[in-house]
Amino acid sequence: MKIQSLLRFTVLLLWSCFVFGQEKKIAPSSQIEFQSPEYVNKMYYLAGHYGKYQTLLDSVKGNEAGQLLFKKDQKYIEGIYMLVTPDKKIELEFLMDSDQKFKIIVTNPSEKRIEITNSALNQDFNNFNSFFKNKMEGIKLLEKNLANQKNKQDSTLVIADLKKIQAEINRFKNDYIKANPGNTMALLFSMSQPIDTFLNKPEDEKLATKTDSIAYLKKHFFDGINFKDARLLRNPFLENRITTYFNTFVPVTPEAVTTEIVQILNQTDQPNGEVFKYLSLYFVDLYSEPKIMGMDRVFINIYTTYFKNKEYAWLQLKQKEFFKFKVSSIKDNLVGDKGRNLFMLTQDQKRIDLYDIKAKYTVVTFWDPTCGHCTTEIPKTHQLYETEWKQKGVVVFAINNNTDEMVKWKEFIEKEKLSDWINVYPAPTVTGNYTKEDVDFQTLYNVRQTPVMYLLDQDKKIIAKKVGVENYTKIIEQLEKKNY
Repeated sequence: MKIQSLLRFTVLLLWSCFVFGQEKKIAPSSQIEFQSPEYVNKMYYLAGHYGKYQTLLDSVKGNEAGQLLFKKDQKYIEGIYMLVTPDKKIELEFLMDSDQKFKIIVTNPSEKRIEITNSALNQDFNNFNSFFKNKMEGIKLLEKNLANQKNKQDSTLVIADLKKIQAEINRFKNDYIKANPGNTMALLFSMSQPIDTFLNKPEDEKLATKTDSIAYLKKHFFDGINFKDARLLRNPFLENRITTYFNTFVPVTPEAVTTEIVQILNQTDQPNGEVFKYLSLYFVDLYSEPKIMGMDRVFINIYTTYFKNKEYAWLQLKQKEFFKFKVSSIKDNLVGDKGRNLFMLTQDQKRIDLYDIKAKYTVVTFWDPTCGHCTTEIPKTHQLYETEWKQKGVVVFAINNNTDEMVKWKEFIEKEKLSDWINVYPAPTVTGNYTKEDVDFQTLYNVRQTPVMYLLDQDKKIIAKKVGVENYTKIIEQLEKKNY
């Protein structure tokens, strides 16, 4: 029995060796080949889009036949990709299709003519590029012709021809989208289409009023775009599409902008999908330092809705630290909210707090007597106070941000005749039921540099902050007209 068992084990062992010896290697999921005489023995790179960014994904050296073969065990997300030269210039663009087993041969390196094998999507892409190139040549000729026109009638004719070519391009895209729903190139066309002006719509489809048209456009602006689709990040069009939407259809108020952002983010692949990750951080970055005063409230709203008390595996430590810093810098000085109290002392060490000031408007100014910019801006501010602000009921609460330079502070006040302001400095100790955070004026009012200026109303609600000193005059005048 022992001999038979041993023989049986030996046979099984030999059979298993035979079977595994015959097993074929698993083919890569993605295998993209390029060929050109220019690729011989040169290193080339495969690159892809990540929103507006471009990243290198792989590299390979061309063989003696000028062949570049990029292999990957997992498929790439479909979208626009690039073959990049050794000096990091784009050699050619192509589309990553669903099969990812294709070959592109450059048949004419000087004109970048290519031959595509086993990729209908890239054949479509190549056909469109040829069509588009031809139309752009026509547009350039017409634009040159337009610049040479001497009268309005001839210019009108050229403009009509330009619009005709643009309509042909749009028609090509629309026809392709209808014929290939869900196709990657159809998605790219949907993301890059201009706003429809309805000029080409039949009479029975035209909307009655401009308001109806705008409402229709807003409702259909993201048609064909699924915010759960990771392909959205593999092209450069997403941010531009979103920017156009907000600039065209969304009122510039924190409430309206926040509502639209929430609607978009709630359609994404949250909590850990690529689109949610990208767009949530995109909006955070956009509104953490907004160009329009008061829109930093949007940052706080996004943080509160999607990041406060939440953990994401993809959120890096430096991003968490950034959130912590920005929230502490912004949350207590939002336009429209009541400014926090400030506990100060006058030049003769008498206690006076911001909330003690009774005035129609209070301009809170943080400055430093050793700050070069302050020595220019503070006198300019005082001149405006003397000539315009005082008669409008403005009181200036001027805070010395540098208590190590008390002598220079007092000398500057005397030199510039600032005694008609309430000149104060931070009280070294504050009695009462206050926390350390309650008296940290530099954080409460985001005083990271000087001068910093806030305009408050009679209830100490923040009206404006951190704009040029002349702008405060304009804001006060607008408020006066509004309340007249």
